[in-house]
Amino acid sequence: MTLVTGRSHPGTDPSHVSDVELLRGVARSDPGAVRRLLDDVAPVVYGFLYARVGGNQAAAEDLLQETLLEAVRSSGSYRGEASLSTWMCVIARRRLARHYESERRAEAARHGLQALPDLAPVPEADAIEQRDEVVRALGRMPAAHRQVLVLKYLDGMAVEEIADELGRSRVQVQSLLQRARDGLRRELEAPGA
Repeated sequence: MTLVTGRSHPGTDPSHVSDVELLRGVARSDPGAVRRLLDDVAPVVYGFLYARVGGNQAAAEDLLQETLLEAVRSSGSYRGEASLSTWMCVIARRRLARHYESERRAEAARHGLQALPDLAPVPEADAIEQRDEVVRALGRMPAAHRQVLVLKYLDGMAVEEIADELGRSRVQVQSLLQRARDGLRRELEAPGA
């Protein structure tokens, strides 16, 4: 079976036509299409998720599985206007929002909210080592703090966009961002971090 065709679909980028057919092949349970999706697209989505769940491999794998299932269920709505990995990262972002909300509820039930003291800035470190250290620190943070930091600094969203995404006011998001930054500093400065 050939997944790439010479025809283009109206309103689609011709370079993504093979992505449309790939996803349709996956929906038809074509083993070659499934293998290609898992080999070519899933690692990109996994990396997107892994960084956003603070390096929690199990959570990233679970969210990837949910994303893949949703992508197959929604395959008919994919028109190829963006690459398949981009489209699936949008699905993954929605799954992440649900994941963060669930973590926040569980955390609030266990501990309640606590204010954190101001701390000194994070010291400079080697870029790769520092990135890994930040990912580990994010994994130890409360879900609400991790989510707001990811939206602001990894996804590059403005405070107003974050407020819309979380259903909070701009002032609440700014306050949450400040507490999250303070918490990240605390995690990074903790002994053994």
